Amino acid sequence: MKKQLSRKTLLREAEQQKDALKRLQGWLRNAMLLSSCAAVLAWWGLSGAGLRLACGVAGIVLASVSMICAALIGLGIRNGRRNVAHILKAVEQA
Repeated sequence: MKKQLSRKTLLREAEQQKDALKRLQGWLRNAMLLSSCAAVLAWWGLSGAGLRLACGVAGIVLASVSMICAALIGLGIRNGRRNVAHILKAVEQA
């Protein structure tokens, strides 16, 4: 049994999802910034030896993890925008 949602409820849901997308964009920015800083750390560390080399390896790992996080957050933002568009389309039809 499908439950029909009211226009007001759908608009409130779309607004909440837009707010969540704004927060995700902040996380995306932070992940990209961390990835850039880690890449610089990796470049600096791999040009040396000893402890500096260990920092370079840690930088590579950190850059890789933060790039994967940024990609997943970007995917979530894209899907979230599509979902908001579908909700707004449903509001027009209601």
